[in-house]
Amino acid sequence: MDNIARARTLIDLGRHEQAKAELAKALADDPGSTEAWCLLAQCEQKVGDIAAMRYAAGQALASNPDSEWAHRLQSLALHKLGRHMDAVDTAREAVRLAPHQWQQYVVLVTAMIPRLDLYRAEAVEAADRAVELAPQHAETHLTRGVLAGAQGNLPDAERNYREALKLDPENAAARNNLATIQLRGNDLEAATAGFAAALAENPRLQVARDNIDLVCRRVLRGARLAAQTVFVGAAFVTLSSEGGPAFPATVAALLVVFWLVMVLRLVRRLAKPVRAHLRSELRHDRRYIPIMLSIAVYIGASLAAAWMPVQLVTSGILATVVYMISDRMKRPKAA
Repeated sequence: MDNIARARTLIDLGRHEQAKAELAKALADDPGSTEAWCLLAQCEQKVGDIAAMRYAAGQALASNPDSEWAHRLQSLALHKLGRHMDAVDTAREAVRLAPHQWQQYVVLVTAMIPRLDLYRAEAVEAADRAVELAPQHAETHLTRGVLAGAQGNLPDAERNYREALKLDPENAAARNNLATIQLRGNDLEAATAGFAAALAENPRLQVARDNIDLVCRRVLRGARLAAQTVFVGAAFVTLSSEGGPAFPATVAALLVVFWLVMVLRLVRRLAKPVRAHLRSELRHDRRYIPIMLSIAVYIGASLAAAWMPVQLVTSGILATVVYMISDRMKRPKAA
């Protein structure tokens, strides 16, 4: 087996650094090998070195300007580097060189999505053409779903993601994107199960990991907001009550019980892997200390309000300060 064949096998196994070593040997023997340069560009893409990916794709184009594969890889590299107009031009050249291959149209749509204000009609046509050429390939439906989502057409995006998963149940990108739509629809259990499944299918899919973190932050912010509401309710009852502390204490206890039930139900809606991730994050990630502290302050102040009404203002100020500190946590959108 020659170096290029070994590199292909290693790429299929996800052993990209070893594949790069084999390709280096192949290029030492034949510096003008378009195939070796294209495979090297693929490896660099997988390990996240987009500048190196662009360089390898450029060397492939230098060795063979008519290689649609090299143009496709170059377009993807330019897209990831934010050079979207150049990426579109390069993808168009790939389409011109091989108009009957679906991969070119997928890359063209990918390049056009950031600039749909300029390319909307052409992108839709290219996405439809990709599906027409390869209706049994999950990637074409996934691409059309991403395009529909970028246009705000979530039902069409969901339909395409489900079709992609029907064809390839282990397609992590389609799983993650479908879960993002489910999260927008407040289907927390399905969404978190989808994110966890996507990450299990592709542990390198950072966007799924980010989305799991996003869900955990949302759950904690929801628990904090509910705790703040409990505090306000307990404070109002205490300050407006003319009797002893018995009635305000009872109300405060009921409010806290209600809060606890609500939080437990919210957490139970998370998929088991996400619940485990949340517990792990709370134990080991210091970023969550402010939000947990603010929750403790609100609940503690609520229970103490009936017996220490004079300290309500102080407790409220302290809780608000902690609230503002904890709210500095980043709030990324599901991707």
